[in-house]
Amino acid sequence: MNLNEIAEKLCNILFSSVYNNEANEIRSLMIKVLSLEKNDPVRISAIDDLISRCHPKWLGDYYIKNITYSEWTDLIIDFKNELKRVR
Repeated sequence: MNLNEIAEKLCNILFSSVYNNEANEIRSLMIKVLSLEKNDPVRISAIDDLISRCHPKWLGDYYIKNITYSEWTDLIIDFKNELKRVR
């Protein structure tokens, strides 16, 4: 999966577990990541913000319905790795 696909999957899972605000914030940040110039400070800040959320005490701390903790954390790790790749 590419970065956009991983982000959409992550957001859809958050929506299904009623973490709507978090999912909307991630989508908003992803729009900046995908649409702004590579060296734009706003894009870089959005990437850094998203990476900081990929922590066991942030996204990893949410209770997610219908998915194992391992599957959830693997998705978060994939998201973080893709964000680092496009930084």
